[in-house]
Amino acid sequence: MGLILSVAWGTAGWIWRTPWADAELLLFKIRIPRTLMALLGGGALALAGYWMQLLFRNPLASPSILGVTNGASMGVALVTMGFSMWGFPVWPEMVILSSLMGAVLILFLLFVVRWRVQSLTGLLIFGVMTGHLAGAVESILQRWTDKGNLSGLVYWSMGSFDHGTLQHLGYLVGVMVISIFWMSGKAKALDAWSLGDDTARSMGISTQKISVLLMVFAGVLTAVVTAMAGPIAFVGLASSHIARLWWKGRSYQQLWLPVMITGMGIALYCDLMSRCLGIPINAMTSLIGAPWVMLWILKNKNHVF
Repeated sequence: MGLILSVAWGTAGWIWRTPWADAELLLFKIRIPRTLMALLGGGALALAGYWMQLLFRNPLASPSILGVTNGASMGVALVTMGFSMWGFPVWPEMVILSSLMGAVLILFLLFVVRWRVQSLTGLLIFGVMTGHLAGAVESILQRWTDKGNLSGLVYWSMGSFDHGTLQHLGYLVGVMVISIFWMSGKAKALDAWSLGDDTARSMGISTQKISVLLMVFAGVLTAVVTAMAGPIAFVGLASSHIARLWWKGRSYQQLWLPVMITGMGIALYCDLMSRCLGIPINAMTSLIGAPWVMLWILKNKNHVF
């Protein structure tokens, strides 16, 4: 139902009330790419959140916890300021590329640090501090850029699924397929990992390699979605918990697909509501997600950490 509504309805009205020439443009240039971006982006963020929660064995871990989202924002701010100083226009493709480069830079730094820091808690703290540093650099760059480019940066930070083209969606599909197949091949190792380091080692599993795989693939999916749609909150955090409410399976092989489907549904309906109410998608996901997390913490107050 949500899929049909997303394609058939928008700010321009119902598709069947639009002349065919305009309807064709709306469908293939705006609504279908936006709907696909919401589905794929929501699914990718849900998987990234699930993998982050496996990595830290913490139900409140989210895709942005390692600072990847902040790195993407820093990359956009850097390019926006640089282009404004040189008098060049900021193209949408440049925003996506700079966002991806900033996120990958943070991810590469964390990848190097993971081989030096054995503690996952240490990696978590390092990632959070890296995110704060990237956020500080972004704030400085925002202060130096002109008002015209600053408004574009602020708009990007609100998040939107209408930036992606069919070509960009192809890139996202490719990254998702590689990530899903690679992680599915490690399903037994991931189930053992979720039981603790000692159990995983007793089964001959390298905890270092599994943690790196979880970090890299979760970070890459977050980076790609953030580059195309901006920072989208709470989809990755809530999807795995909601999936467990309607799906009985608990092993990785049984759960990853319901988690991805749940993320797709959350993103799609939040996008519909944001269009209906005229508010940014990031605000909508936060309005829905924040109260849910608060209730979850109150209900599970003895088992959050």
